[in-house]
Amino acid sequence: MYNISLLYIPTATREAILEFDSIARPLYNKYFKTLKRKRALDFNQGIDARLVTDEKMAKLSEVAINPLRIAFDHYEQRSIYVNAAKNNISHLSNYLLYNYKDRPEHLYYRMKRNIDLCGELNVVIYSFPMKYHPISDPDYFRNRNYIGQHWNRKFIRAVQAVLNATKGKIGKGKSFFEEAFGATLIEFFDILWMPEAFIINRFKYKDNMTKKWRAKFNALSVDKLELAKKIISVNDFNEKIISSINDREIYDVLKYYQTKRDR
Repeated sequence: MYNISLLYIPTATREAILEFDSIARPLYNKYFKTLKRKRALDFNQGIDARLVTDEKMAKLSEVAINPLRIAFDHYEQRSIYVNAAKNNISHLSNYLLYNYKDRPEHLYYRMKRNIDLCGELNVVIYSFPMKYHPISDPDYFRNRNYIGQHWNRKFIRAVQAVLNATKGKIGKGKSFFEEAFGATLIEFFDILWMPEAFIINRFKYKDNMTKKWRAKFNALSVDKLELAKKIISVNDFNEKIISSINDREIYDVLKYYQTKRDR
């Protein structure tokens, strides 16, 4: 009896697994009947990009994994993530944490990097932005009110409004991404500050009310724009708050945020 002790984790060494592969693979190739059917393996959990090596990914690419789940939670680790994505696996499912210690621009750069990688590597990457929530904090057990240090309530709602239209995911397609989140960082922030109804009903308002809002928003002086953004960031536009604004230019901008979105 040939025994290389693979039944238990403490004895199933890397060398033993590779040795067994050298024995079993020729038998598998000889006796397994290949059928014309799609095979897919899904671990249903993400791999840690920091632990990826070329050797590991080469071995992983030999199985019919679809998709490879991998996180891109921190923009600072972009080189590690890109290195992990460069493999022979053609379909990736990617999770993007935001509203943690990141900035809004970091989310945009990560989303755009995935779009670019689809073209560069000829792969399909579905991105799933996921909002951070401190579930272990007793102040947030029963609500979803947590706002990250560099985020505000309006930005959170804007991202969610776009994701509602995309069913929570961002797929392959540069033109679609640019329409949804903007072709540049400036356009991305333009969408973040945009009234929610104009985000959701993009084509309905694109050539009329959105243009008027943008013109008045960008025409505000530095001081007035700062005050307007402070109010907008809270994302509460009830009539009492709007009516309390004494400045006519700011008032005219804020009235656009009371536009009701289509159900």
